[in-house]
Amino acid sequence: MAPQETIIQVIHRACQTTLETLKHEPSLFDDLSVNHSISHSTPAHPRFQVQMIYQDYHTGLNGTATVTLRSPIYLYSLENLHLLLRTYVRLLNSCIWNPKLPITRQLLYDDNDSMVGLVLGQGPRLEITNHDTISKRIEQMSLFEPDTVAVKDADSNGLTYKQMQQHIQCAAAALQTKGVLAHDCVAVHCEPTVYFVCHMLAIWRLNAIYVPLDPQNAFARLQTIVDDCRPTAFIYHDSTKYAIRQLNLHSSIPVSITEICSSQAQTIPDFSRPESAACVLYTSGSTGTPKGIVLTHDNLLHQILGVRHRYGIGREIALQQSCLGFDVSLDQMLQPLLGGGTLIVAPRRLRGDAIALSRLILAEGVTYTYATPSEYMMLLRYGSTALEQLSSWRIAFVGGEALPRHLIQLFRSLRRPGLWLINRYGPTEVSISSSCLAIDTFDPACVKLQPITVGWTLPNYSTYILNTDGAPLPVGFTGEIVVSGPGVAQGYLHKDTLTKQRFLPDSLMDDPDPSRRPIMYRTGDKGRLLPTGELVFLGRIDGDHQVKLRGYRIELDDISNTILRSADGRLIEAVVSVRGLHDAEGDRRFLVAFVVPACTQAHIPVNEMLNFLDELVANLPLPTYMLPHVIIPVDELPRNPNGKLDRQAVDRLPLPSKRPNAMSPMAVSDSERFIMWVWEQCLDLSVQTAVWGPATDFFQLGGNSLLMVKVQAFLQQHLGRPIPLPALFRSSTIEDMASLLTGAPTTPPESTIDWEQETLPVIEEKYICDGRSINLSPLHVDGAIEVCLTGSTGFLGSAILKCLVTDPRVARIHCSYRSAPLSVSSAAGATKVVRYKCDLTAPRMGLDRASWHELASRVDLIIHNGADVSFLKSYRSLQPANVQSTRALAQMALRRCLPLHFVSTADVAQLSDLESVPPQSVAHCKPPTEGADGYLASKWVSEVYLEKCAAQFQLPCAIHRPTNIVGEGMHGTDFMQGLIQWSLRIHQVPALDHWTGFFDFVSVTEVAMDITEAALRSVNDRRETSATSDTPTFHHHSSDHPVPVSEFRDFLEQRFRVPLRTVDPDTWLEHARKEGLSGLLESVMAANLTDPRPRRLARMLRE
Repeated sequence: MAPQETIIQVIHRACQTTLETLKHEPSLFDDLSVNHSISHSTPAHPRFQVQMIYQDYHTGLNGTATVTLRSPIYLYSLENLHLLLRTYVRLLNSCIWNPKLPITRQLLYDDNDSMVGLVLGQGPRLEITNHDTISKRIEQMSLFEPDTVAVKDADSNGLTYKQMQQHIQCAAAALQTKGVLAHDCVAVHCEPTVYFVCHMLAIWRLNAIYVPLDPQNAFARLQTIVDDCRPTAFIYHDSTKYAIRQLNLHSSIPVSITEICSSQAQTIPDFSRPESAACVLYTSGSTGTPKGIVLTHDNLLHQILGVRHRYGIGREIALQQSCLGFDVSLDQMLQPLLGGGTLIVAPRRLRGDAIALSRLILAEGVTYTYATPSEYMMLLRYGSTALEQLSSWRIAFVGGEALPRHLIQLFRSLRRPGLWLINRYGPTEVSISSSCLAIDTFDPACVKLQPITVGWTLPNYSTYILNTDGAPLPVGFTGEIVVSGPGVAQGYLHKDTLTKQRFLPDSLMDDPDPSRRPIMYRTGDKGRLLPTGELVFLGRIDGDHQVKLRGYRIELDDISNTILRSADGRLIEAVVSVRGLHDAEGDRRFLVAFVVPACTQAHIPVNEMLNFLDELVANLPLPTYMLPHVIIPVDELPRNPNGKLDRQAVDRLPLPSKRPNAMSPMAVSDSERFIMWVWEQCLDLSVQTAVWGPATDFFQLGGNSLLMVKVQAFLQQHLGRPIPLPALFRSSTIEDMASLLTGAPTTPPESTIDWEQETLPVIEEKYICDGRSINLSPLHVDGAIEVCLTGSTGFLGSAILKCLVTDPRVARIHCSYRSAPLSVSSAAGATKVVRYKCDLTAPRMGLDRASWHELASRVDLIIHNGADVSFLKSYRSLQPANVQSTRALAQMALRRCLPLHFVSTADVAQLSDLESVPPQSVAHCKPPTEGADGYLASKWVSEVYLEKCAAQFQLPCAIHRPTNIVGEGMHGTDFMQGLIQWSLRIHQVPALDHWTGFFDFVSVTEVAMDITEAALRSVNDRRETSATSDTPTFHHHSSDHPVPVSEFRDFLEQRFRVPLRTVDPDTWLEHARKEGLSGLLESVMAANLTDPRPRRLARMLRE
């Protein structure tokens, strides 16, 4: 309705609409369902989700009326029904007394109702000493407990409180010597050790600002953080000193741990002040660009002491296993030290290893943990043997994600008296958390909590539920969660506009002095308060887990929860992903669920589990539009470095693919086979997960009315006669559609290339994996790495080789060459490089069997950069060199589970319809089957083949997609290089009328450095953890400032200061030919410039 429309106008319009409707002939609903192919569902109406019916009712003479509200129990609780009824009556009264007021301004509740919510959202008051800080309190604890172990690791390295304080003094002295002053940022880029917390406390002692840089993060993210905070000092380990070379530290002074440990301890007073910034924590948020959240000492003190007061935190033994840039890590480190307890630091090699972590927890008698639900799932699933023996565990904080009911059930299954699971809510901007709910896991009633709330507001915090105008809402109403109190951050570093939008003065606090009013933070989360004062978290306001699929709004988490409830304990995790395409040909999107079976299902045969999941889909109590197309079992769901579910990685999980016609020839008739071929032309085959048969239904495969029109067009084209569309709708299975037709061709037209077969791992890969012996230990005593590098004489390959030669982590580089052996000028290179003459098209790349096996047994890493780079050859011509070599190297890698880094091309993004392509799979975007664009197709095939090896055999692999690489020594037949050079030479630019998107130029040195670093880090990651992944990592090597195609001429003129004019492609080629353009390059240029097909250059997004 219009914003200014009154209730009188709404009633009048409703009457008019009703009268117009009654003019039409009535139809039975069942007839409508049949005529429009509407499927029925028991839990939900097939045409709408909410229905309101008004009926005439004969009232008594006293003028009273009765309003009755009924609902199925699965839709609304009794409490919610009361709220709806009260709101409806209040709105009705408001409209009666103010009928001329716009309906959007009518009242839904009274002011007194709002005040109740304000009172319920207040946390208790806790007095905290002025001028107190966490670092000062820990120093006091060191005086009381000098000989108590303060921090230790899994290798029995430890520090007492006295030793810890001495190291803090040494670190503070070293930083002070380097010129660190109050309010300066100090970046800490170190592995998690017993000294990490000392560095943080030393920084605070100088009243400086702690900025953690987690080594797990990509260099691009680290550089963004360094650029933003401009640290005065940069603390690093020997194992992280490579960052000094890779990052632009600006004026930051590097400080090594060795240097700190050798410093003389001095008595430096604690200068920390409550109002000063203590740390800057970077979170990505919805944009993916890190933003720094500034937390003060006062923020952290109120948070830590509030939790201690609420839950009686004492002398705890706490585990620190979270990412050091995650706010949870602060709680893990500070809570035990404030109480005279012990901090147990899990080293990098144990993080993510549930079995190893559970053993560490048991060995150290841990009493206090804080993790995400996903982390606890892994711990309780794989580490239950150790955790069942743990009697000391009493506090398990959980946060970062919504608490699922099945996690409570897993804790309950431990049968551990005194173990409390405490659900914490709060973004980093409120200093870790603002509300908590304690759940006694030994109480049988814990598994029946309804709803699972995030509990009550912590001491000194306030929780408000506000509407879009910033006004408070009554209890039960859903609105934005806004948090106020001394725990709320100062804002975002160097982002004043965003800070002013999200951090506001608390106008709701009843204090006449505005200067004493705290700051409140608009979280962007939605929630509601219960009459008990508990907060119910309902997700993001922008609905990050909500999708709209063919007109229906669907909460993906609702489907996940329903799957888990219906699985009756056989599944422990579920997540739903949207797959398929939504383009001009129709909405072909559908839902796919990935589930993790419970430990009790480990002995169940695969076929039996798949049958169970098929039955589960069929029996889910959901409306048809919410049913997942398929449920796929996986060993584990992907996580980000903070341990949270990585939904972007979930969306990249491969789907099991089967050829639709891969069945017995006797199973279908010729006409049915023809129908299947037609469907293959219309449906997205990359997402088909079941074998097709005569009874397969078109709509069950993701088909819809628009795609059925496409089927009709195909049939009419090949049969030469019209096919009625209603008849196709009625005959939507393969056998029915085949019987509808007469005279159908007996065989479908042949396709030139079967991409499924081209990308399918062969029997040899499985044979290798069945008998492989994984040995990730380094061959060299010093842990140095041996690398196999192909394509080392090429433009990019030679740059990668230079990086490898100069890197001290590399012991030897095994290089292949085809025609001319590479030359290495440096002495280091002469000793490191081993040369092999290879042929990418031959078996084992031309090496004899003994040399091949020797190479496979020695190398720790494979970088496959070699390829036949030709933009004119067909796929069949390039397949032996560009695809068979990838297969050979993958088989080598599979024998010892070696990391394989494959250098692809950004051109594969052209197969997608996206304007911007994130680093993810493009397996669903297939090349033309006739074999055109051979180079692109060969790279695509290698990518998809490696994805399948990762999915089926856990091959650790990475795919690198460089954009337009530029630099000295570029190949003479490269299109982009030729376009730039010849445009400058003839002072003309060809018109690119059919081109859209971006040219993306990136330095060859930068690409080589990034590939080298990613590859070498993957070796260390593999050595430190036994965890495997069933999906490759994707890396886009692109620039920060791509050039729009429409601005290409302006870019060249500004860059090279040469005036240029635009001419048509034929004129450009003619003038270039006269100036000496070679025949081969002319063919390359002409093939690209004169092609009339639209050419989209997608923007390649980085991590």
